[in-house]
Amino acid sequence: MNKKYYYFDNSTTSFPKPKEVAEYMSDFILNSGGTYGRVNTERGLDTTRKIEECRELLANIIGTKKDNHIVFTSGATRSINDILIGLNLNNKKVLISTLEHNAVLRPIHHLSKTINLEYKVLEHLDNGLIDLESLKNYINNFKPYLVIVNMESNISGIIQDIKKIKEIIGDTLLLVDATQAIGVHNIYADEWDVDFIAFTCHKGLLGPTGVGGYFIKNPSILKPAYFGGGFGDELETPYSIPEIYESGTPNTVGIIGLLAALKHKPTWNITIYDLISIIKKIESLNKYKVLWSKDISTQGFVFSIVPFDNSIDMSDLVNKLYEKYYIECRYGYHCSFLSHKFYNNSKGAIRFSFSPYTTNEDLEYLYLALKEVIVL
Repeated sequence: MNKKYYYFDNSTTSFPKPKEVAEYMSDFILNSGGTYGRVNTERGLDTTRKIEECRELLANIIGTKKDNHIVFTSGATRSINDILIGLNLNNKKVLISTLEHNAVLRPIHHLSKTINLEYKVLEHLDNGLIDLESLKNYINNFKPYLVIVNMESNISGIIQDIKKIKEIIGDTLLLVDATQAIGVHNIYADEWDVDFIAFTCHKGLLGPTGVGGYFIKNPSILKPAYFGGGFGDELETPYSIPEIYESGTPNTVGIIGLLAALKHKPTWNITIYDLISIIKKIESLNKYKVLWSKDISTQGFVFSIVPFDNSIDMSDLVNKLYEKYYIECRYGYHCSFLSHKFYNNSKGAIRFSFSPYTTNEDLEYLYLALKEVIVL
């Protein structure tokens, strides 16, 4: 009899994908083909129309009417690097949140070693939310050029109030890392007046890997990070949006797969109320420190645990969950060691993250497994 596996690792990459993702990609490779924006054949025009349709759908998802301000990249890490390089941060100051992914921390740290860039880490409240009063002081005294905020933590699932943050920082540039949030929570780029939103497409959007992008409110402040391709016979790359930021042939097959995911996204089987009910039951076991927001209004579909018993090897625990209970999850620092410093987790944490395909029965099974796997 086939085993049923419980996939709780959607913050790493979503699984399963809608079946249409594979169907669209296969059909494109086998039957459609065509390149993007380069030829005037029906095949090429059809490919271009599909990619622009995908761009328009993404614009709707992040809440902007400027669909041509959506730039395709290979993922959030590439997007963040392109933005940081294109801003020319020499002689600038930057603030980052303490729950940032390494995709933010490491490029910023690298730049601080190669150019005259100063960065500081924002103070947070005990639950993980940015301390807004402290943020006001930083804006007035540190006077940063750029603030970077992870909209949803990939460790605890806590969701930051992007609208309030932008209201506080005013004209200071704001880069939002929406990697965990996009496709799951509402984003209002235009209403919030956000300057940049970086995202990937293989998590909450349920698309394939190797596709991501970013939104830019005002292209005049961002220089392209790489060059090549384009039309004309001039040495300078022709300036048009978004092409100026998309030199080279895009991941056409991946974007077609993303288009399928956006057009065939399933509805969620669970609510945040269902998840928090299970989180509280896990807390009541008194076996684990649970990392979550403690507030339904700021909680996403991800949380982590750390056994109270320091002698328990988390890699062994995760292996037991997989081998005995067929639960697929992830342990470690989750590419965000700065977050673990905040949560005082010297050995990292075990993370569970969910998707529209997760059911209440799955959540209950997880609770029972965590109840049984450690016998105190």
